[in-house]
Amino acid sequence: MISQLRVFLGIQNLQLPLSIYSLGSTLNEKSKLLLNSAQYFAAFMLSVIFGVLIYYTNTVDEIVPTVILSVLWILFWKNTDEKGRIFLVIASVFGYVHEILGVRYGYFTYLGGFIGGSPIWLIPGYGTIFWSSHNLWKNFERKYSKEQWFHYSNYFVAISLAALFAIDYIVFDLSTDLAGILIKFALAFMLFRTLNGFRLAYFVGFFTVLTELSGELLGTWSHPDFSLLSLMAGYVFLLWVCLTINDLSKGRSGRNTKESAAAAVLTTFYILSLLGLISV
Repeated sequence: MISQLRVFLGIQNLQLPLSIYSLGSTLNEKSKLLLNSAQYFAAFMLSVIFGVLIYYTNTVDEIVPTVILSVLWILFWKNTDEKGRIFLVIASVFGYVHEILGVRYGYFTYLGGFIGGSPIWLIPGYGTIFWSSHNLWKNFERKYSKEQWFHYSNYFVAISLAALFAIDYIVFDLSTDLAGILIKFALAFMLFRTLNGFRLAYFVGFFTVLTELSGELLGTWSHPDFSLLSLMAGYVFLLWVCLTINDLSKGRSGRNTKESAAAAVLTTFYILSLLGLISV
């Protein structure tokens, strides 16, 4: 088509510096390099998170963050498999429903919001943060799982969890309902049967809680009761929902007794909390 256009315009001998196709190919290659590199994607992911939070906090403008996150949502959709697309859709839908109901029942508040007091950029935002966290761990595991120091990721989990516990107890509200939050936290991680599954759950939970903490400190949103471990439990549960729907879509439904019991208790808890019958 490009060559025919050149003939029609009489510029068949003119060498264009970059054709539309080569530009598209270059962008596609750069996108794949970004999405499949643990280092580049981590830096990109954190830059987007803090950039959106800082921009929204200072402007209360929902349009620009919505456009940016929607473009990323589409980019991720085009460069992922069925499992990744389930992450994008389920996290976006469940996440935004949770936000609207959470604002309604006073679990948290935002600076503003077009729909029910919740910013619309949370719709693509939930999908992108869940997909990004899962993609980052997948890249990290694929690249470094055979390295001798990979097992140190277990130490990262232990040390960072201890730090989160201490900060949550001393600075935030873990101490107000210590037993209840720890039970909910333990049940969330009982949903994962393998060490790799546990590390994935913690990795996703850690980055989503990092986002929550950043937004709370910046003033993007506020919680009357703020607990890092309680928030992490909720995000880990949403991760399990995404993974379970992916398994069911492929005809896999095996669950052991421990996982089934934890799932039943947490599902009941979160349904009642969404209905405003109990506090999260």
